[in-house]
Amino acid sequence: MISIRWIISILLMPFLWGCSIPLVRPTRIGWNPSLSPETIQINGHTIFYTVKGEGKPLLLLHGYGAGIWVWEKQIDVLSQSYRVYAIDLIGHGFSDRPRMPYTPETYIHFLRDFMDGVGIEKATLIGNSMGGGIAWAMAILFPERVDRIILINCVPPDVLHQVKNESFRTMVAIKDIPLLPYLVIAGRSKNSIRWILLECVSNIKLITPEVLNRQYQLSKIKGTTWVLYSTFKHAEEGLKLKDQLSLIHHPTLFIWGERDLIFPPQVGETLHQAITGSKFQMIEKSGHIPMWETPDEVNQTILSFLKE
Repeated sequence: MISIRWIISILLMPFLWGCSIPLVRPTRIGWNPSLSPETIQINGHTIFYTVKGEGKPLLLLHGYGAGIWVWEKQIDVLSQSYRVYAIDLIGHGFSDRPRMPYTPETYIHFLRDFMDGVGIEKATLIGNSMGGGIAWAMAILFPERVDRIILINCVPPDVLHQVKNESFRTMVAIKDIPLLPYLVIAGRSKNSIRWILLECVSNIKLITPEVLNRQYQLSKIKGTTWVLYSTFKHAEEGLKLKDQLSLIHHPTLFIWGERDLIFPPQVGETLHQAITGSKFQMIEKSGHIPMWETPDEVNQTILSFLKE
């Protein structure tokens, strides 16, 4: 069912179109000035990332529509013992947004090519939401490139059937109406971005004007609408990997916020049961991005797992 506020958002769409901004990559990372912005050309497209620390490589993979900022509370901690790469996925953050199909395979092959580009033969993948889906898919399709996987409130193969939050349920409800999902994404406002961020946390006080503006600016970069629309339209293709989860034999840790409104804990429990030998850690009083909302407990859980 579509809520009143999303109907209002749809009605306001014509007044919000055409408000995109050009992609301008920062020369410094405001939320952590100690980090150096890096870029690399992957298949002709510029990818934005940052790297810090020495040791075995860890790759941090953000979720749908987000960027490396969601890892702001992990990079310094994890880089004390590991070489940490935080990546803006193709089409996201400050990476290029080429107009192409954004299928699950697009993201999976992008990650493999990024690893080739920076000289990583094998790494531990730490992914949140869609980034977690990319991580478990990499473990299936390119197992030799993966050491361990840490899946934080990750997407399941049947993502459109399992997603529970209001904003995405609205998108699922209208997904077969020609052009409407695209127009809804194109017409997003700062207020609708705020609604989505509020759905991602248990403690809504964390969504400050600064955090809201951070995500809103990313959402308005030219080309973002196509990326999000195409990713959404191709999401069901992940179903073909559902029966292959049992092929994952890498050490696997699930971390799940107990108050996740997007993928409730039962989603994580089901995935945990599908991967033999995996571990499951519930994070109390936390939502869909527990590594950002409750970083101390999540960081300790990650470090303990990596040392096993």
